[in-house]
Amino acid sequence: MVMLMMLMMMGRRFLGGRCGWFGGGRFLDETDEVRGLYEGQQDGKDGQDGQDGDGGVGVCEGEDEGGLSPDEEVGGLFGNPSEPTDHLWGSGSSSAASQGLLDGGLIRAPESDAAVGLGLPLRLSFNEREATLMRNYVENMALWADITDPHRHFEIEVPVRAVQEPVLRLAIFAFSSRHVERQRKGNEAEALQYHNACLQLLIPALSGAKGGVNDVVLATVAILRQHEEMEYDDNQFHLTGAMHIMNTVSSFGSSGGLGEAAAWLCLRDDIHVSLISQKPLRTNLECFHRSDIFVRDDDFAWASRMVFLLAKILRCAFNQVSESTELQIIAREVEEWNASKPPSFEPLRALPRGKEVSRRFPELWMLLPVHVVGVQYYHIAKIVLAFSCCPSPVLAYESFRNSRNTEKTIRHHLFMVLALAKSNSKAENTLFTARHSLVASNEPGGWVIRHRLDQEAAEILLREMWTRTGWDVAASIQSLREQWADESDS
Repeated sequence: MVMLMMLMMMGRRFLGGRCGWFGGGRFLDETDEVRGLYEGQQDGKDGQDGQDGDGGVGVCEGEDEGGLSPDEEVGGLFGNPSEPTDHLWGSGSSSAASQGLLDGGLIRAPESDAAVGLGLPLRLSFNEREATLMRNYVENMALWADITDPHRHFEIEVPVRAVQEPVLRLAIFAFSSRHVERQRKGNEAEALQYHNACLQLLIPALSGAKGGVNDVVLATVAILRQHEEMEYDDNQFHLTGAMHIMNTVSSFGSSGGLGEAAAWLCLRDDIHVSLISQKPLRTNLECFHRSDIFVRDDDFAWASRMVFLLAKILRCAFNQVSESTELQIIAREVEEWNASKPPSFEPLRALPRGKEVSRRFPELWMLLPVHVVGVQYYHIAKIVLAFSCCPSPVLAYESFRNSRNTEKTIRHHLFMVLALAKSNSKAENTLFTARHSLVASNEPGGWVIRHRLDQEAAEILLREMWTRTGWDVAASIQSLREQWADESDS
């Protein structure tokens, strides 16, 4: 029987035999079909409340005729479960566990037959590979999502809930597997298999068959989006799905707990894509208006407010119908944030840039990763505001070439963005933000770095990101080199 694999992150279908994890196969383009999984049931509901379990964020009416049911697909990966799909989606009942159900890769088994007769608790165990992937996620990847979250939901709550939520667990396995294999340039088929198994469980939930869209669903899609970003060609299918969920179930942005943590993660990713594509933000920012970050006074709230201010800027900067007065108001809010931010956002150590290639960017030691993010987003906001002051946003970059003062302003703030990422190794995801600010199609950044040693330092930083995170930046480096070559020829 042919195995159908829908790969949202790549917009391709993998067809291969049931010959194990690494059997042969081929990929077929199904971009429109995959996009339809998230968009097919929207009916123009974006931006409206709809947190009821009757298909508000529907994915599909049913399976493709040639597809496998979720329990069949997961069974092909992790065994042959005899229980229906709801045990795969749900928390895993004792009856399912007593039958040795391998739900989503986690074995629920008693210590012995005697334990069953005595009614003793069942032991939950991962196999060695799954334990390795979960540990890698907790120790090396969760902070990417939790960087503005004082409660560290993705590090603490997500792994715990993943023990009982197969769809969440499989998303973690897929993301972690891709991270591990990218770092050692291994075989990525395992990550694709986990991704597909997760997708088979996610589809019924998104179609309203399993009680509606909850915080586990949004967290799962948010993790799949991070996994998708590591792909060579980012088709943004899971980002589209996350935006549809948040704009339909608008309470997530101020719900507290895991749901709001996932919403902020999705917002930051929408910001990154907006920067790169120079297109308006897709997130409905009104869903965050009741968040407690606007009334709290801790450093995490301050950093989140700066994230929100940058989101407001991007909503206007690439929108042809926005008025300049709105941007001016937001610009004043940005400066008010910078002037009144807590002293903890000031660098512990600050050294100016030097002549050597290793010191081409300033050195800025920040207290905690959350402070790195807050200040880095401030400098990105200043970059976007600088080019948004041009009379015509469409011709902004051409106008900058004739404005040395504006170019110097952008270069200063860009170097600060890069310096913050380079100087604070624990804040790894600021490397991603630095990359987004530096390398993108027609994005403000690459062309303002004119000196050869500065260009070399920027390339070294990108390669460091590749080594530390597993993100492939070869295409980004090539894009930068082309921009710099164009500048040298002009």
